[in-house]
Amino acid sequence: MKESKEISNSGIKFALRSWRSDLVAGFSVSLVALPLALGVAIAAGAPPMAGLIAAIVGGLITTFIRSGKVTINGPSPALIIIIFTAIQRFDAISAKGGFSVVLAAIIIAGALMALFGLFKLGKYGNFVPSSVVQGILAAIGVIIFANQIHVGLGVEFSGGNTIESLMAIPKSLLNMNPLIAIIFVNSLFILARHPHVKSKFIKFVPAPMWVLVSSILFYKAFLSFSGGEAQILGSIHQINSDNLITLPKNIFNSISFYPDFSFLNLLEFWVLVFSIFLISTIETLLGAKGVDKLDSFKRKTNLNHDLTAVGVSTALSGALGGLPVITVISRSSVNLYHGAKSRLSSFYHGLFLVLYLFLLTDLIQMVPLAALAAILVYTGYKLASPKVFKDANLKGYEQLFILVATLVATLITSLLWGIVIGVMFTLLIHLIRSSLPATLFAKYLFAPSFKLSKIDNHYYVKPKGVVNFAGVVRLEKSLRDMPENQQVIFDFSLARIVDFSILEYVHEWGEDYQAEKNGSYVILGLDDHLTTSEHPYSIHVLPPLKQKKLSKRQKELEEMCFEKGWEFDPSLNWEITRLRENTFFTSRPIEYAKNNIRGSFDSDVIWEINDVTFDEGALMMAEVHHCSMLRIIFDQDLPNFSVEHERFFSRFLEFTDDNKLDIGHDASLSHRLSIKGKDEVAIKRLLDEDFQTFLSDEEDYHIECQDNIILIFRYMRTLTCEEIIEMIDFGDRFISRLHRSINTPMKAP
Repeated sequence: MKESKEISNSGIKFALRSWRSDLVAGFSVSLVALPLALGVAIAAGAPPMAGLIAAIVGGLITTFIRSGKVTINGPSPALIIIIFTAIQRFDAISAKGGFSVVLAAIIIAGALMALFGLFKLGKYGNFVPSSVVQGILAAIGVIIFANQIHVGLGVEFSGGNTIESLMAIPKSLLNMNPLIAIIFVNSLFILARHPHVKSKFIKFVPAPMWVLVSSILFYKAFLSFSGGEAQILGSIHQINSDNLITLPKNIFNSISFYPDFSFLNLLEFWVLVFSIFLISTIETLLGAKGVDKLDSFKRKTNLNHDLTAVGVSTALSGALGGLPVITVISRSSVNLYHGAKSRLSSFYHGLFLVLYLFLLTDLIQMVPLAALAAILVYTGYKLASPKVFKDANLKGYEQLFILVATLVATLITSLLWGIVIGVMFTLLIHLIRSSLPATLFAKYLFAPSFKLSKIDNHYYVKPKGVVNFAGVVRLEKSLRDMPENQQVIFDFSLARIVDFSILEYVHEWGEDYQAEKNGSYVILGLDDHLTTSEHPYSIHVLPPLKQKKLSKRQKELEEMCFEKGWEFDPSLNWEITRLRENTFFTSRPIEYAKNNIRGSFDSDVIWEINDVTFDEGALMMAEVHHCSMLRIIFDQDLPNFSVEHERFFSRFLEFTDDNKLDIGHDASLSHRLSIKGKDEVAIKRLLDEDFQTFLSDEEDYHIECQDNIILIFRYMRTLTCEEIIEMIDFGDRFISRLHRSINTPMKAP
C-alpha cells in the first residue's frame, strides 16, 4: 500500500527509480511493435511508414498526456478492414489518392474522441454489450485471416468480400509460391510454439521478433541458393522486392501533410469517420480496463482522460500521415510481462522504434511480407479461435448466439452494421427471455429503474424490470458519489432479467469500491432467477409470468373461487404500485404478488386478496415473507389509522410512540387494542366503544387504513382456503361495522 501511494503522489520519482525495468520492458515491446506496426499498415493498404508513425506518436507523445501508467498505444489490427476498404473506395474518386481521404477521416475521428473524453462521455462505451464486442473482434479476426492468408501463400487475390476470400483459400493453396509459403508456415510455427518454449532467452525476445529474424535468414538463404533473386531453379516461383517491405529512402518525406478534406459533404466519408471513431473508442476503453486488471499496483486509469489523450494523438498521427493511435492490450500485456512499472516504458518503446527506423532501415526492408502476414493471420486466429466461442458458451448459450449473430452480420455487412445488428439481436433475446410485453419491455429499456436508498445504515440499490446493458450508464451515475466505508446491497429480486453487462459492471465496481474506499458490496435477490450457465455473470431470468402448471394450493384456490363466484388469477404480478400505498410497506419492499382473488361484499365494496412477497430487514437479518393479504377499497372517506391486538411486549415498545392513541372509551379495551393515527377526533368518532368491542373479540388481525384503502392480514404466511374464507368473512363484518359507525349520529359530549 505504501508503494502504491507513492506512485500516485510522486510518480516522477518512482519512474526514475524504476528506469532499468522500464527500459527492458520498453525494448521488449518495441520488438513486438515494429513488425505489428508494419504489418497493420501494409495489410490496410497504407504505406508501411503509416504504422510506424502511429506507434512512434503513441510512444513519444501519448505516453505523457494520458492517464494510464503502463499502457501501450499504437496502430491496431481492428481497423485494417475499415481503412483498406476506404482506401480502395476513395482511390477511384480522389485526385490525391484514397489514403489522403482516410487521413482526413482519422484527424476528424481523433478530434471526436478527444471531445468525447473532455465531455466525460467515455461511460457510454459500456452501452455496447460485451458479447457484441467479442463478436466484432471475432469478425475482425476472420477478415484479417481471410485477407492475409493469400499474402502468406504468395498469391494475389484482388476483390471479393470476406466470404469469397475464404472460399478462395483452396485455390491459393494449389497456386501458392513454395518459397513464400515456407516462410509463412515457419513463421506460424514460431508463433504457435513460442509460448511453450522453456528457454528464458527465447522467451525474453517476443515471438514476432523471432519471426522477423527467421524470415530474413530464410530470404538470405534462398538468395544464396539461387545466386540472384530467390527462386526455385527452373520455376517461375521467386521472391523479389515486391514480396518485401519497402520503406522510403528519405524518412522525412514519408511524413505527410496532405489529408484530403474535400469529401466532407459525402455521407460515405462520415460513415468512415464514425467507424474509425467507434472502433477506436471501444478498443481503447476495453484496453485501458484490461490493463488495469493486470497492473500489480492496481492503479486505475481515468478513462475519459485516456480517451482525450488517444484522440489528440490520433489526430496528430493522421496529420503526420499515420494510422489511428489506440490503446492496445496485447502490447500492453507484453509491457507488463517484462516488468514495466511506469509510463517511461512506453516512452522507451517509442524511442527504440525511432532508432530502428534510422539504423535498421536496410535490414527491415529484407523482411518478407509473408512474415508479417503470418503475424496477422495468427492474430486473426486468436481473435476468432474455437476458444472464443467455447468461452462465450460457458457464459450462457445466449452469449454464444449474440457473438455468432454479430460475427455473421459483420461479415455480411460492415463493422458499423455489425454493431447495430448485434445490439438489436441482444435486445431481441432479452425481450424473449423476459416474457414481458413489448411495450413494458421498452418502458424499462428507455427508463431503467435503479432506486438507491439508505435503510438501516446500508445503501440499497434495487433495480426493477429489465436490467441490461442499456442501464449501465444510469447505474454508474447512481453509484458515482457513494461515500467511503459503506456497505452497498444490490438487490435484484425485482429484476425480471439481469444481463451479463450489468453483473460484470456490478462486480467490477464492487471490487474497486472495496479497494479504493474500503467499502463492501453484497448481491442479493438472484436465487429465484433461472440461468443457462454457472458463470456468475450469465443472464438471470425470473420464471415466466404465467404459470402453466398450477400447484396443489392454487388448484384448491381455483376450486374455492369457482364455488364462491370469485375471480382467480394465479399469475405473478409485477405491477404492484397499488399495494405500496399502505404504510405497512414503507420499509418493507414488495417483490411481487400472485394468486389474486377478487370479489365484492353485499355492500358493493370491492375487495381482493393477494399472496404478497416482500422483504423485511437487511443483510444477514433480511427475511423474505409470503403473506396472504386482504385489500378493501372503501367507498367513503376515512381517517388514516391502524389497529391490532396489543400484547405486553408491544406495549413496552410503543411506550414512546407519538402515533399511539388513547381514545378513552374503556380502559380494558385500550389495553387490548393498539390504535394508531394522527386525526384523533375522527378516529375516536369512527372507532366507538361498540366497534372496539367488536375488534377485541375477533381474531388477531392487523388492520390498516390509508387513503380509504384498507389492508387486513392475520399471519405472516400464506393462508389456507379455510383461513381465506374466514378473513373475507371478517372483512365483510368489518365493512358493515364501518358503515354503521359512519351512519350513526355523533353522541353529544
